[in-house]
Amino acid sequence: MTALLSLFTSFFFIGLFAFGGGYAVLSFLQHEVVRKGWLETEHFADMIAVAQSTPGPIAMNLATFVGYQQAGVGGALTATLAVALPGMLLMMLFALFFFHFYERPAVQAVFKGLRPSVLGLIAAAAWQIGRVAFVNWVSVSIAVVCCIIIARWKVHPAFLVIGSAIAGMLFF
Repeated sequence: MTALLSLFTSFFFIGLFAFGGGYAVLSFLQHEVVRKGWLETEHFADMIAVAQSTPGPIAMNLATFVGYQQAGVGGALTATLAVALPGMLLMMLFALFFFHFYERPAVQAVFKGLRPSVLGLIAAAAWQIGRVAFVNWVSVSIAVVCCIIIARWKVHPAFLVIGSAIAGMLFF
């Protein structure tokens, strides 16, 4: 029961403060799962690749994986529910009031403050994962090529994941 409670509290906290979702949550996820000893930093980077290549939000996919690894099916269900619950509750509350208050200057100011914060969280996660992912010139080249392709030609990320996996098999 202690493992389930630990999973629930950790992933609930992540879900509660995962502003920006997606990649912005990566720094929260990494801090928590590495601090708890559930994953090593290098393994975390690998799991991000797996979570990215499977359907669904990265945080939920990683929560499911870590939960299963720590406490089986019950752990997977607990961690997944915990990371999703705060967002669901907050969005229901937000939906009740959003259209009534969105145009107010104070609300606009909040969003203007959150946008750069989310960008900073994404940049921090990219920096931390890059320190592990960039092992040689090939790994840097794969990242640069993916960045150029998605920025220039708007290729679907699934194709980049598949292409990167093939490049990994060829060059590593």
